[in-house]
Amino acid sequence: MSLSSRTVGIIHWMPRALALVSAGCLTAAEIAPEPSGGKPFIQQVEADFDGLFSSDIQLSQTTLTYGQKRDRIDLNVSVAYSTYDFDYQPASFDFLGAATEVDQRRIAGQIGGRGQVLESLALLVSGGIYDGYTEYRSAWLNEYYRQQFSDLKGFGEEYRTPSPRGENINVGLRWEYLPTVAFIQADVSYSHDEIAPGYEISFEGLRSSRANLYTAAYHLAFENILTRRIRVLNEFRVSDTSIREQRYGYQGSINIALGERWSVRAFGGYTEEDPTFRAYYFGGTLEFEPSDGWLLSLSGRNYHDTGQIENALFSSASPGLDSWQAGLGIRRVWGIHSFKMVVSPYFTRYEPAGIGTAFFQGLYRNRDWFSVQMAYAAEF
Repeated sequence: MSLSSRTVGIIHWMPRALALVSAGCLTAAEIAPEPSGGKPFIQQVEADFDGLFSSDIQLSQTTLTYGQKRDRIDLNVSVAYSTYDFDYQPASFDFLGAATEVDQRRIAGQIGGRGQVLESLALLVSGGIYDGYTEYRSAWLNEYYRQQFSDLKGFGEEYRTPSPRGENINVGLRWEYLPTVAFIQADVSYSHDEIAPGYEISFEGLRSSRANLYTAAYHLAFENILTRRIRVLNEFRVSDTSIREQRYGYQGSINIALGERWSVRAFGGYTEEDPTFRAYYFGGTLEFEPSDGWLLSLSGRNYHDTGQIENALFSSASPGLDSWQAGLGIRRVWGIHSFKMVVSPYFTRYEPAGIGTAFFQGLYRNRDWFSVQMAYAAEF
């Protein structure tokens, strides 16, 4: 059972389509150039809720964040609480499996800072910990292995009740090589994840896969303000996880102010990992400001891959996935406060399960989801 090497903010618990698509996208407010020079003391508080619901799976995450912006130092700390509630349904031919309800919880904390080393050079540092499954898929697979092997004694290894947790640290530099219009950012991160392992029976008895994974990841971004209305971002990523091949990824995004009240954001990317994983995705958001303090948005995205690499011994890859999403959003800004809500249908369609993944057809089945995202922020 694998833990994805990507760590994308508040959506660890979502299917891999959203996790890949959401990384690195710019908001409409970021079209404006970054201010240079000193800043007054500013405090920020944020509260976010994300929910993703289907007929048999209910996922949510609530995040609270506090930040400070000083003359040359920015600091922020966040706490996230996630829930995974789903109906576990084994395959019809799985005589050891039984339908049951699974409820799992996850809590995570993250702290980060940014300091101006030189007038044009900033140091970025962050780190965090979590306790619990990073996604519902891992919790579903663990329930399968628990039902299959928890009662098997004296035949090789024995099933161990997992206690998934992990830590991460990130260090980076952001260089403003052309004042207010051109930036380069380079980051290096390292993470340790203790996951729920997979199991299989061989001639030697029951065997488990590796329970501890270590990941080194490298990120390089080029951000440029081409004109007063156009801002582009190009990102390159490489990650190296224990017992897996290196994963390479690229994402590009562009923000365009079409007029005083219209803006558009578009993005696309590609990811690959040997021997067989390939993924691409693209999407965009159109935003309109009907009056001061109000913002309406229309968004859409598509994601496709050839099958997710996993560390389970029984199966080397899940079926290929194609998904798409369309959303409507509204944002209100008044005084120091802002509130945003986005609602959207989300559809996932898997390729037919092969022999290796037949026992997991209850996990990898087509679903229609409903997504809701709400966020409140205040700056004072």
